[in-house]
Amino acid sequence: MDRGIILGVALGVAAAVGFAGDALAGGSFPGNPLDMYVTSDTANEVYQYERSSPWSYVPGAYSGIAKPQVFSNQSQFSPSMAMYLGCVAGPNQNFWIGGFSGLTQIHSTTGANVSSMGGGTRIGPATAPNGNVVVGGPTGVEEYDSTSGAFVCTVNGYGDGYNMFAFSGNTMYTTQWSGGSSSTVKVFDFVTGSQIGADISVPFAAQKLAIGPDGALYASALYTSPAFEGVYRWNGSAWGVFASSLAQSGTGPHGFAWDPVSLDLYMAFQTGEIHRYDGLTGAYLNTIDTVQTKLTDIFFKRTVPTPGAVGLLCAGGLLVGSRRRR
Repeated sequence: MDRGIILGVALGVAAAVGFAGDALAGGSFPGNPLDMYVTSDTANEVYQYERSSPWSYVPGAYSGIAKPQVFSNQSQFSPSMAMYLGCVAGPNQNFWIGGFSGLTQIHSTTGANVSSMGGGTRIGPATAPNGNVVVGGPTGVEEYDSTSGAFVCTVNGYGDGYNMFAFSGNTMYTTQWSGGSSSTVKVFDFVTGSQIGADISVPFAAQKLAIGPDGALYASALYTSPAFEGVYRWNGSAWGVFASSLAQSGTGPHGFAWDPVSLDLYMAFQTGEIHRYDGLTGAYLNTIDTVQTKLTDIFFKRTVPTPGAVGLLCAGGLLVGSRRRR
């Protein structure tokens, strides 16, 4: 799809429905609401950067380990949490961060702990199409109310704590990361919890799933082998490298995310590098910074509307469809 068309559609939908976080633009938020946030499971910290040149580091309120100041540090998380992936949800657009010792909600303006949900491994929370938060738990895919943090229901039984998710409308893609050197992505209807498509085999251990600005499914590869390193795109029948990280410093990406305005693609590397790519061609652009610790995810308070959102908007709203009865 043409870059101008994708960018125009994404920004047109954003203008119609509003970007998350606008309410904070004139408040006490330190920096632009479009800033990007990076997590570390080694330091149990969240770092904040401006999302445009020169991509300055934004000092936070806490005394940190890897930086003089951080947006949120280990005192706001369980000491053994080892935070992995994060998402943004709820009326305050708080950050929901999963790890190896539960799911934690931190305030998106201050970085302070808001609440913790469940114990054990819950590495990959994601924002569901109804605005709630889903995460894999010990007995299945769990849904939490993004306003109260209360448990809502078990979506289905495909959850073991190691799940990662990507949503395109009510279509839920999920994989269990603990599967070894390869992954299987399963496709479910979020409303019913039923499987609606064939399994998608992944020839590498996916570290994160996401839907790109073009509506395709993407996954990051890191630990399988040097033959698989970077962000890969599923074209409906096969995986192909979209943005290779082999030529860049560091060992490769855990998390990745698209800039909600420029559509540039950012990767958070296991060795601490933050690299930037053209989000529609995969071409390497530059290195933003190197944090002296392991990084696991990168995300924005505002997100890129997927092409699926256009159809929902035309249908009369972004949150249509009946809810499960459980």
